[in-house]
Amino acid sequence: MNSRRQRLLTGAEWSWEVAGRRGIHEDRQRQSNRGRRDTDDKCVVHAAEARNPAQDRGKITARIEQEAFLKVFLAGRIAVEAEGVVIDERRFPGRQGRLLFAYLVAEHGRPVPRDELADVLWGDAPPATWDKALSVLVSKLRGVLAEGGVDGASALTAAFGCYQLDLPKGTWVDVLAAESAAKEAEGFLEAGEPESATETAVLAESVTRIPFLPGDDGPWVEEKRRELAEVRVRALSALAEASLRTEKAADAVRWAELAVEAEPFRESGYRRLMEAQVATGNRGEALRVYERCRRLLAEELGAYPSPETESIYRNLLEAPPGGGAAATPDAISAPGAAPPPTSSRKRPVLTAAALVALLALAAAATAIVVTRGDGSKTSFGAAPSRVALVVPSSPPWADDPSAQYAEALDSARTEDGVVTQKFAIDPSKPGLSGLPQRARRSLDDFGLVLLAGQFVATRFAHEFGRHPHTRFVVLNPDPINTDGPLYQAVSNHRNASDVFFIEGPGARLAGFLSALVARRQDPGKRPVVSEILVNKDVSANVVDNFPTGAMAAVNGVRVLRAYAGEFAPGARCEAIANKQIEQGSRVVYADAGACSAGALSAVEEHRGVWGVEADQAPYSPFGPRILGYTVKAFGQEVDYAIQHYIDHTLSHRRHVDIGIERHAVDFFAHTDVVPEQFLDRLRGYRHRWMPHWRTLTNAPLNQ
Repeated sequence: MNSRRQRLLTGAEWSWEVAGRRGIHEDRQRQSNRGRRDTDDKCVVHAAEARNPAQDRGKITARIEQEAFLKVFLAGRIAVEAEGVVIDERRFPGRQGRLLFAYLVAEHGRPVPRDELADVLWGDAPPATWDKALSVLVSKLRGVLAEGGVDGASALTAAFGCYQLDLPKGTWVDVLAAESAAKEAEGFLEAGEPESATETAVLAESVTRIPFLPGDDGPWVEEKRRELAEVRVRALSALAEASLRTEKAADAVRWAELAVEAEPFRESGYRRLMEAQVATGNRGEALRVYERCRRLLAEELGAYPSPETESIYRNLLEAPPGGGAAATPDAISAPGAAPPPTSSRKRPVLTAAALVALLALAAAATAIVVTRGDGSKTSFGAAPSRVALVVPSSPPWADDPSAQYAEALDSARTEDGVVTQKFAIDPSKPGLSGLPQRARRSLDDFGLVLLAGQFVATRFAHEFGRHPHTRFVVLNPDPINTDGPLYQAVSNHRNASDVFFIEGPGARLAGFLSALVARRQDPGKRPVVSEILVNKDVSANVVDNFPTGAMAAVNGVRVLRAYAGEFAPGARCEAIANKQIEQGSRVVYADAGACSAGALSAVEEHRGVWGVEADQAPYSPFGPRILGYTVKAFGQEVDYAIQHYIDHTLSHRRHVDIGIERHAVDFFAHTDVVPEQFLDRLRGYRHRWMPHWRTLTNAPLNQ
């Protein structure tokens, strides 16, 4: 048995913060379409009088989030917040309810015809009773708004065949605020106020980096994502330009790199990045940026850089010693942006002679290698660390953590100053054939490549030896298959390692709390709790911990256990949970991946029964009838790998386990529903076991 499977009783830091078919014949469809057109005509005729005169775009995009009475979040998980009360997307009426709400919000008060909403929700295959289904969704949305302190009947109205969402004055909507902020940032640049431009553009960038309605698709969603992607590029361009004008060249490089990553075929991003590199004194890097642009256009499009880009390149080569700017500000700035004031920093140029010297120095620098005491080798004179993250293009399961990995990568880019790139690979294709050609060719350009999960990393098992100067780190691998090619590849190559979670105590603490609550629910009876897992191998880290915690809390507690299997549908877990509840379970711990949602749905239908969720992101809101949840902070794997890579302490051929020492695993209790005396007992139990749990991880702390 490998060391990971031996360390099943493991540690977690405790936190008490709350953190188709159409089904309609063609003749019926023609009648339906004719009726929908008639309804649409009525809506158009009466739209002006139906609309609240006070409702306009500015009304619901209050830029200062802290001042808003109502906050609406459409990027990432949909949520509504009013006076500290958060209504999570799980309170919305399913996928159609979330999509309907997002569409009405994005239309910022426009009366929307019913048939238009039907097209958004069901596309070309609406149900036969789509009109009734839409009415039911609207009614449920009104209830959700009421939970947030908004009069749902007054806010979401129906008139003349339209629905109109009239949000209270001063409402803040994240994606609309981002659009306004990007426009304001560009205005501040034109007015010569780069500091104000930075402040507003940061808001736009922070919102648009989060996926819009993840998990949904359809023409409108895709169109909105393209719009927000454009907003993100505008915000990044403004940040880069503002950083240049305030002589923060390193920040300009980071923002410009992000802009190039977001729109790799937009040459203006490369031009701004070249300028930023020149401002930092990295003229050689500026020339490398041009080469990246030229190669991408040639390989992917069969095209050449534009005359504007070529002009900047020639200026870099031909400017006389001590000459002026490498390029005119107008050539570098985005179209429509005002040139910086004459008092801004001087932009150095690269002479032909200096180019030869720099290229020779760069070539020599790559050969200057110092061997450290731990045997690792470090190059000097290199550019900032370059880190790549490879995620699956089509996640193999619904709760895939790729979004958490990408968010942590973005944070590292801004906080640690590394240059990052995200690639998507199709895991259904063999080897690296599912990876874009330009990504395959650029592996050697990165010092560190992070591989998101077993499905992705398996495709790279043969690449470790082919790229000996690149460090590979597998994130969250399969801990069971130690005889498999991936585990052996990591063990046999000095440039590879993996990072795995020690997560058992989260389940153990969940069991402790569950038993206490179950005894309270059935006083005088033998308490019963239950757990739903994937299978014995996948769930090896938690299978015995939940019962151990339960029995430590209540002597004689009965613990039911069932396995749902890998990639089981939610209906499977729902059926298991219903059976366990029939057998007397008062708390159901669901740790079966995406299938767990079915079990928690069953919990909601039974009075006096509670649920415990597993593997949630830190500080996720609590759903109905939830006592608490275990946390798996996938971003901590990215943080660990990048920080130790930068510090030259990243282990070689090492299977690293992380847990308590990095807050990588955790447990959040719902303090609004758990009695204080139970929390006190749980604190004491955690305190007794924490010293032991801390000894079970093998990852060094940050240097």
